[in-house]
Amino acid sequence: MKKFLKIDYLLYLFILIISLLFVADLFMFPGRPANFDSNFHISNIAQFSQILKQGEFPVIWMNNFANYGIPIGIFTHQLTNYLGGTINIFLQNPTLTYNILVFLGIFLTGLFLYFFLRLYFPPWGSFLGIFIFTFTPNHIFNIYVRGAMPEVFSGIFVPLILIALYLIVVRKKIYGYFLLSLFIAGLTLNHPMMLVVYSVFFIPYLFYLLLTNNLEKITQIKILLSTGIFMILGLLATSYYILPLNLEIKYFYYGLIKDHLTGNSFLGLSNFIDPRWYYFTSSEIFPRGHVVKFGLLESLVIGIGFLYAVFTRFISKTKQKQSILYFSLISAAIIIFFNISPSYILFKNLFFLNAIQFPWRFLSALIFIPPIIAAYLYTHFSNKLIFIVIIITVSILSFPQLYGKNFNVYPLESYYFSKVNDHSIMMNTIWTGRSEDYPSKIPQGQIIEGQGKIVSESLSNSSRKYKVKANSDVRMVDHTFYFPGWNVYVDGVNTNIQFQDPKYRGVITYNVPKGTHDVYVVFKDTKVRLLGKALTVFFTLLLAALFVFRKKWSKLVF
Repeated sequence: MKKFLKIDYLLYLFILIISLLFVADLFMFPGRPANFDSNFHISNIAQFSQILKQGEFPVIWMNNFANYGIPIGIFTHQLTNYLGGTINIFLQNPTLTYNILVFLGIFLTGLFLYFFLRLYFPPWGSFLGIFIFTFTPNHIFNIYVRGAMPEVFSGIFVPLILIALYLIVVRKKIYGYFLLSLFIAGLTLNHPMMLVVYSVFFIPYLFYLLLTNNLEKITQIKILLSTGIFMILGLLATSYYILPLNLEIKYFYYGLIKDHLTGNSFLGLSNFIDPRWYYFTSSEIFPRGHVVKFGLLESLVIGIGFLYAVFTRFISKTKQKQSILYFSLISAAIIIFFNISPSYILFKNLFFLNAIQFPWRFLSALIFIPPIIAAYLYTHFSNKLIFIVIIITVSILSFPQLYGKNFNVYPLESYYFSKVNDHSIMMNTIWTGRSEDYPSKIPQGQIIEGQGKIVSESLSNSSRKYKVKANSDVRMVDHTFYFPGWNVYVDGVNTNIQFQDPKYRGVITYNVPKGTHDVYVVFKDTKVRLLGKALTVFFTLLLAALFVFRKKWSKLVF
């Protein structure tokens, strides 16, 4: 046991080293590489840090995003933006902060996955799985081609959820339920799409545990029901985010679309076995070619695992405990199904699948399977040469691809204000056109009809205070895209907002009568957002109360 513990500490260091190796190219060059999404995430980090410094929490409105501002906080990734925004307050370099989050996502996912593998396998077999996992083509694709940092970061919660389920079913630890709620909440706040993606992995794992631990039927049912309840409680604890996300998305162009499947995004055989990488394609010249890869080695590991299971079960009839291998193979089959075209009918008719946009997102769940199978095979093969062969193969296939293309240094101020909606025009509000077509918003407030002047003003991210001296009735504009929650008060009296004037399409305008007046323009919570916050407080307190009195009901569960 002590020997294993010493090896574990050594392998923690190795996991740190290979994680640093994975991200090294991001830190070796100034600026950021050309990819599809990193600019959006870096801008979020930069502007979240600005808003957090002003004392706003939670962050919903971003006044410097998409020219006249949009409520990014309703739909964007919460965990990475708040964590990145906080780090950037100290670093004042959003690109560096982004790179640090990439590293944390890779390192912590690998470390926690190692903890999970060690529940079943010895140290070196577990490390072999982590080595494969760290350098999987899907990681390289997401960071160096897509720039999908939050998607990589969400992987942190997968092994944590698996460990929580293990603690519940195998160790019968009551605190496992609360860890489960916490990790479900964390995954939801980081990337709600990935909660759906990863559920096709950790839900089968729950059933695997229930079926392989010699539990009575009544105990299985109790654990299944209680686990489901705590998963739901973890989800409901994020209501401040998921409620507006689902109910106010209709105010964006994205919310008007019924079918979110993008093109022919199902995978074929070549996506699983073709080892070629594309420096560019006919449609992508500046970034690397956007061609989805699972990985030849990863596919071979799953294939060998299947052949080994068949051989030992039906040919040699070896008596080995293979349940973890069977679980992995069945899970792989389920996840592969969601990546290929026969699953189209499900994506077409189930809204929570349709919202994923790209079925190949399920590769993010599939990449957790080869590490388990590789660790299993290493443990059961007497010849450990497999370790060296796989390490060399990974090095040959993956190491040459650990690079970013076309690094460019952009002025830091470009991340603190963006005229274009970097998240795509589909996330513009339905009352507006393209944000880049609107003139500069300086000044923030302006008299556009009538005679008068703004005597003084006080501006912040989500509120403005004006002292207006009007020589006649005047009409004012606040260069802010309208969204439910914006209110205008003239001398404390709520005033009608107009936002459908063709000359100021989707922009806040309002009338101020003759005289000297105090004008207050402020973004407040709608009823939906208030309800979401109330539910978050309620279910968080409920979980806290259940934790305090956990001993009184633990016997009911186990």
